[in-house]
This record gives sequence, C-alpha cells and structure tokens, in this order.
Amino acid sequence: MKVAVIGAGAGGLAAVKTCLEGSLSPECFEQKDGPGGVWNYLPTPVEGQPSVIWSTVANISKEAYCFSDFPVPDNFPNFLHHTKVIEYMKLYAEKFDLERYIRYRSEVTEISQTEDFKTTGQWTVKVKDIVTGVETQKVFDAVLVCNGNHSKPLVPQVERSSEFEGRQMHCHAYRSTRGFEGQRVVVVGFSNTAAEIAVELSHVCSQVYVSTRDGNWSVTRTIDGGLPFNYVLVRRCYDALPRFIKNRMMAYKINSIFDHSLYGVKPRHPPDRQQGFVCDGLHQLIASDRIIVKPGVSHLTKTGVTFVDGTVEENIDVIIYATGYCMDRSFVKHPSYEVRDGNESNLYKFVFAPDVKPQTMAIIGNVKPVYTVIPVIELQGRWAVEIFKRNKSLPSEDQMMKAIRKRRQDIRTRYFNSPRNTTFVEYIDYMDEIAEEIGCKPNWMGLLLSDPRLAISVFFGECIPSHYRLRGPGAWPKARETILTNKSRIVKAFQIHQKQPPDHDRSPLSWFLIAGLALLTAYLVYCKF
Repeated sequence: MKVAVIGAGAGGLAAVKTCLEGSLSPECFEQKDGPGGVWNYLPTPVEGQPSVIWSTVANISKEAYCFSDFPVPDNFPNFLHHTKVIEYMKLYAEKFDLERYIRYRSEVTEISQTEDFKTTGQWTVKVKDIVTGVETQKVFDAVLVCNGNHSKPLVPQVERSSEFEGRQMHCHAYRSTRGFEGQRVVVVGFSNTAAEIAVELSHVCSQVYVSTRDGNWSVTRTIDGGLPFNYVLVRRCYDALPRFIKNRMMAYKINSIFDHSLYGVKPRHPPDRQQGFVCDGLHQLIASDRIIVKPGVSHLTKTGVTFVDGTVEENIDVIIYATGYCMDRSFVKHPSYEVRDGNESNLYKFVFAPDVKPQTMAIIGNVKPVYTVIPVIELQGRWAVEIFKRNKSLPSEDQMMKAIRKRRQDIRTRYFNSPRNTTFVEYIDYMDEIAEEIGCKPNWMGLLLSDPRLAISVFFGECIPSHYRLRGPGAWPKARETILTNKSRIVKAFQIHQKQPPDHDRSPLSWFLIAGLALLTAYLVYCKF
C-alpha cells in the first residue's frame, strides 16, 4: 500500500515511521528544506510556512515533548531551544532511516479522489517542486495529512484599523526584536506566543502593552523547587479527581506562582475551561511596568489604540496580533474535510470523515491538546495505519456522526465560545481514547498484580508518551525502563554542566499525589468489600 504523507513535522515523521513498521510504502512531501515543521526556523516569513521565532524554547519538558519510543538524549536540557528540537527530530529521522522517504521543497497543491475511488480508495496527489515550479501527480492508496494547524494566520477585524498610521502585523511575521528598539508596541492576545513576544520585546522597547479580552491562566516552566511543571501536574492520579477538585487545586498551584487577580489577568473561567499558557518572567515584567496589561481593543486611531474600558494609549508604533491561526486543508478537494468557520470539522475523533468510504485518508494534528502535542499526533498516526491495514475498524457512519455531535456539544459546554477552543482535548483523556482504539491503553490496574512498581509509576508519576508503548501494537521493550527512570533523567539534565552533582533532596509528595493515593485506597477498599 502506497501512502502519501503531507508534511515532515513531528506528525509526518512519526507517520512515515509507523507506515514502515506496518509494511506500508510511505512518500512524504515537505515544503521546507528539512524536517521539523513549525520548529524549522525561517529567518524570513513565508506564506503558508509556519515558523518559530528565534528565541523559542519548548514549553513542555523533554520527557513529555518527545516520541513514545525515542526519548530525548540525556545530554539535552530539560527544555529545548528550537535548534535542539530540530536536532532531536533529525536524530529520530536518522535512527529510523526516514529521510529517504521525504521529498523536500515539495508543495502539495491538490488531493482528490480517483474516478474509481469507491472500489480502490485511491487518491490523486498533485505536487509542485518549489525550486523548479514543475508540477507532477501520483496516485496513492492512502493519505495522511500532517500539515499542522499554524499555516493560515487568523487576523481579527478591528474597528477603524485602516486609520492607524503605524505598523500592523500578525505574529506569523515576527522573528526577533530587531527593528523594534525604542518603540511602543501593543501585543493583542494573551497566549503562549503573545506572552513570548511581549516578554522578549520588553527588553528593547520603550513600552509594551498586552491586550486581553478575558485574561488567561499562566504557569512558569518550572515550579515546586525548579522541577518542570508538567512533571508535577500531569499525572493520572490528578486527572482521576473530580473536576471541581482539580480546578481548585490547579488554581491554587497556579496562583502560588503569582496571584492572577492581583496582576489583573485572572480569567472568568476555571483552569480547565480554556487553554492556559507557559511563560517565564511575565509577572515580574508586569510588576515593573515593562509590560502593561490592557483590556480588549475597541478601535484604532491614527496614532493610538482605544480599549474597551475607554482608556487610550497614544503614540503606538506597532500592533502585533498574536491571535492564533485557522486550520487550512484547502488542498484537499473533498467537502467532508473542509474547515468551517470556527475551525470546526466533521471528523470522528478529529481524524476520520464518517461519510468517506473506504477510509483511506486521516487528518493528523487537527487537535489542540491541553498539554503536549507530539505524543498525540504520533498516536493518531498509529491508529490511522491500523485502520488502513484493516487491523481495526471504525463504527458506522451514523455512530460516528453521533459521536461528533456529542463531542462538539461537550466542547461548547466545557469551554467558552471561541474558534481557538473548538478542537481542544484533554491530554490524558484523549490519549487514552485513541489508545483504546489501537489496543495500547495502559492498564495500570492490571499492572498492580503483575508489576506493582510500574503500576505506581504509571498512576502516580508523570504521564509520559512511553505509557502508550507498554502493550498492544507497537509495544516497545524499553517502555518500562523509560517510565521508571523518568525522574532520574530530569535530574540528570539539570546536572549536565556541573562537575560534581549536588545532593538532590527528594521533595515530599505533593498534596495532589496524596489525594490520588487516598482515591486509589478508597477504590481498592470498595472493590474488596
């Protein structure tokens, strides 16, 4: 079976590897000149090709921001600069000999069903060589669309924006502080990218303002004595607690870093009803007025910005819209894969179109997990290959549409109404959901009998990608060792440049671990009696 893979970012690389493991024949098409997708830095903005900014560092530590059967090397820091992310992805491609299957500088311009699709399930893929401009087409038995969701900037409609005489730009075009020295800048938005740009610009601009309509929850990369926040917070024992308890605990933990009400950025919603962000140093810069938080933008004037509370900031040089992206699959010429207003699509578990038969196309990365993305898109690709090979099957069209409507309603009920929220998924819940389809969901209760030490690590430890390599298709012999040595690798990364490793005081169990232990104990007692 010949499979076209669109994009050579993390999702595309994992898809190529999974195809090879399933004895399929992949051919990957990538617009850039190397792997990595959005992490492959472009010094000059190119339409349709997303890129990190030069200073970007991963928000999630390396133990979670990795492929499930290829941990980041021990000599890499816990949080990777984008150059280290690319280095890691190249090591992954080299380890599994993936690059021979990738055609760089190749833009997929159109994907359409063949005339005999109903019997063959085949797709015609048109590809343009970006260097020569020559367009060719090939027929494939299946397609994995892994082009990500950062290619089409979402620019808000701001009243009287045409009157503004300064510069307006989307964060897609931002690369560094060069050219912003001494200027007064308004950053519209309050998420990862907005905060990252605002913090960086605050060191060279005369003044930076951040405009946010609703506020947001923010956490620093390290908490609790300097450990990665995801190591502390992303655990099954925490996820198993009732939502109202989780929200109270999360708000307490986040506010222990800085009080969001005191700093004027507390949102109206609890932590689990919108996607927060990770940023170091933001609250210190707010405290020193290097960054001033403002409400939403009402309208622009020739030289300034008027906000919804009636305040005005004059002599503004630049407005940067860090307002997200629209998903773009316009090259797929089939209405079932269209992205409607609000970033909504009729895709079962965000991957398969229910009314397309046979199921030979999967959309990878059409989600925004509230945590880390690499393990999610890797798992989606593993599921898709199982479907392509007919090792697994999908429900009926009616059942899939019913599931789509239910999920959409759940999202609208849980999250506040915004195009950014239409594809949100809870990390552990969604990973378990897809893993159950594959047959690789970790069974920690079963492990209590066969391997109690591993069971405790799976339930009480950080939920890392290797949890989904313990069993089922694609099981990895080193998954157990990787899980049990998670903490030691984190500690080792902090000590890379130290001549003599210092004594490491083991911190006591966090309060949420104690709550998880109590929950487990209560469950076991209930089962016994």
